[in-house]
Amino acid sequence: MAVVLLAGGGFLAWSMLGGGDDTEARQGQGQSQRQSQGQGQSQGQGENTPEGAKLAIPEVVKSTPAELRYDAKATAQMYPPAKRDPSSYPELKGLAQVDSVYHPENNPSVMLGVHTGGGTVSNAAQRVQEAFAPNEMAVAPKDFDLQDPDAKGAVLRCGISKGGGAYIPLCVWADSTSVGDVIGVGDASSSSLKKVDLKTLAQQTSDLRKAMRSGSAG
Repeated sequence: MAVVLLAGGGFLAWSMLGGGDDTEARQGQGQSQRQSQGQGQSQGQGENTPEGAKLAIPEVVKSTPAELRYDAKATAQMYPPAKRDPSSYPELKGLAQVDSVYHPENNPSVMLGVHTGGGTVSNAAQRVQEAFAPNEMAVAPKDFDLQDPDAKGAVLRCGISKGGGAYIPLCVWADSTSVGDVIGVGDASSSSLKKVDLKTLAQQTSDLRKAMRSGSAG
């Protein structure tokens, strides 16, 4: 199974395609993962990244309605280093970037592609706007409760994009030290707009942010 980026700019529009040889992608990402990603270790530190901005990739993230589990193989397929173009992620400019894929324990056919950056973020709202700007939206982005009373000025915004004949849910968070894009593919996307569960993705995104910033599973 190969995962193909359909639209540049931000993290959008992935389509699951049958067939294809992803061996190279797995090998390339696998080497990168071994060098920089231990189980639940801090990831993606740039030379000037503040200590408090270090992001982790926990193996398990507590979430509702089911905990999320990290998938190294899917991460290698979705984010092969050879195909990663930093210019496609303007919202992460100047940040130390980290990629990961998670599945809800109760529905492994759902894939959450997570692309994050840690560092100093001076304008959270602008970063979120930059993430959504290149995308064709079927449902306009709206703000959700980040469920973090200490995150002053932070933003969590979610919407539904249309690409490759499917409706694709996506959420973006930004705060003073991190930005994260979360896209739902597999069974999280649908050819029917009514079947896309944006509220659940917003909750999962909030939980992922908390776990990745704290370096713990919840």
